[in-house]
Amino acid sequence: MRRPQGYSIVVEPDKPNAEQDTITCIHCNGIVFVDAGKDPSDLGGFCMMCHRNICATCAATGKCDPFEKKLERIEGKDRLYRAAMGA
Repeated sequence: MRRPQGYSIVVEPDKPNAEQDTITCIHCNGIVFVDAGKDPSDLGGFCMMCHRNICATCAATGKCDPFEKKLERIEGKDRLYRAAMGA
């Protein structure tokens, strides 16, 4: 991968360290491990709406729903609930 977003080092006793590049899915905030020489289409996909990498699970849904927007909806519901309850 030309431009990975992160890097992972897994350290286990009595085993060599496992190092891999990673990307973060913009829709579910999940981590996708990028194996060297792997075909980019096997990693998931690329959202044409938000122009970011997405995991295979989110690519299969075919809709754009960024994680930030999900958090804003949850916070909005909480604000509405607090206003209705007078807290």
